Amino acid sequence: MGLYMGEIQTGVSFTTFMTVMTMFFIGLLLTRFETFDPSVRIPVLFLVISTFGFLYSTLVYANASGEITRFDSRRAMRYMFIGNVISEYLGVYMLVFALPLVINAVTADLFLQYSVLIAALLGLALYSRSPFSIISRHMRGGKKLAFVSVVCAFDVVLFLAQKGLLPYFTELSATFIALMLLSAWRISKLEEE
Repeated sequence: MGLYMGEIQTGVSFTTFMTVMTMFFIGLLLTRFETFDPSVRIPVLFLVISTFGFLYSTLVYANASGEITRFDSRRAMRYMFIGNVISEYLGVYMLVFALPLVINAVTADLFLQYSVLIAALLGLALYSRSPFSIISRHMRGGKKLAFVSVVCAFDVVLFLAQKGLLPYFTELSATFIALMLLSAWRISKLEEE
């Protein structure tokens, strides 16, 4: 049970830090909101969803400690699984996908815009391919590659739509949010592989 409690403490610490970090970014953006391109609303929404993802995963992790004190390791493991799903798919993914869109909206520097997009996508792809990612506990092989490819392609499409090179930026963004919510819900029904 001590090992579970250590994992819970680590989860709570990480997601608490990430909640504060995303709230800090939102606060910075909101202080100068009117000075940015109106398309900044979508990445701010992504950051808000990320903040809630980290906040609710923190609550789920913290609630797992109650199961530990009741010596119910099976339920505690389920809480940790759900906390990981929320943190990864609604916290981390939404944060990673918000950053290139924020940069796109706040600066006209093409080098910075494309560099951040490439860094975000490359970082997520490498992380997702590693055995250290949460997605590696939920998917393997072709399923994992397909999922990561789809969400990365969505970020590229959103990036280009935000720049006006593709239509329907708001509608595509809403579709992406729905995809991430549906994916998190669907993955929460799986067992860890």
